[in-house]
Amino acid sequence: MADNRSPLSTSALAKALGKTTKQMFSELETLGWIKRVDESWLLTTKGEFEGGKYRESQKFGRYIIWPVSVTEHKVFSNPDGQLLTSSQLAKSFSLPRKMMDQVLQELGWVNAGRKGWILTALGQAEGGCQRENSSTAVPYVLWPESIPKHPALKCAVDERTCLSEPFRCCDGHSVSCEQEQKIDNWLYFSGLLHAYQRRIPLQGDFFADFYLPQHHLYIEYWGEGNQPSQLAAKMRKKELLELSGLSVIELNDQDIDNLGEVLPRLLLKYGIET
Repeated sequence: MADNRSPLSTSALAKALGKTTKQMFSELETLGWIKRVDESWLLTTKGEFEGGKYRESQKFGRYIIWPVSVTEHKVFSNPDGQLLTSSQLAKSFSLPRKMMDQVLQELGWVNAGRKGWILTALGQAEGGCQRENSSTAVPYVLWPESIPKHPALKCAVDERTCLSEPFRCCDGHSVSCEQEQKIDNWLYFSGLLHAYQRRIPLQGDFFADFYLPQHHLYIEYWGEGNQPSQLAAKMRKKELLELSGLSVIELNDQDIDNLGEVLPRLLLKYGIET
């Protein structure tokens, strides 16, 4: 049966939903129903599908109107229909946003684009919605409010933040200290193939903390997390590495809590982009 009720402007829709006009425009943009082009709001294909149309007015020019039935749409009437950004999702787990993005990528729900994040078929099946910033054209993904309760996501976050003994990493490596665990997990979530405790081609029985075989690059952690019994051997290994000419990245305790900035910069010196 046709709905003969008068359509609503976006301002009137905001009033009907108990929102400010600014909030309404922002929410409709987030939902992908409208986009900002120059100084005007335009309907997207999704917005047209939801019933949005244009109306011409001598006083106001062209503006968007919506059918009254939009006020009953599930994204406005159902609390579970609210959508979360990656930052909001990260906050719900008390994680940095970058770490949250890495978890979502590991689950196969998103892929990294040249800029921003691209929703996969798996992510779409879990309720993810692809969006694009109207000003920068950077793609991003929104998630249903219920997604923090998803068992696979909760498990992935638990694994990402696990610091239990022994120090087991997300890729299955068991390392000797929490600092090495953070390094190993960072390499794993950055998609860098790596070995742990790989023999170094030096005189003596020495093993690298980490080795990136595709780049012939060693990574050594020299901090206080090492066992006292290891320190003498590590210092001897450090002397030999300095004389060997092998490619080595050295990390200390002050680097560990800032790996997301320190390692990309050091890796870039060897032509490795993350």
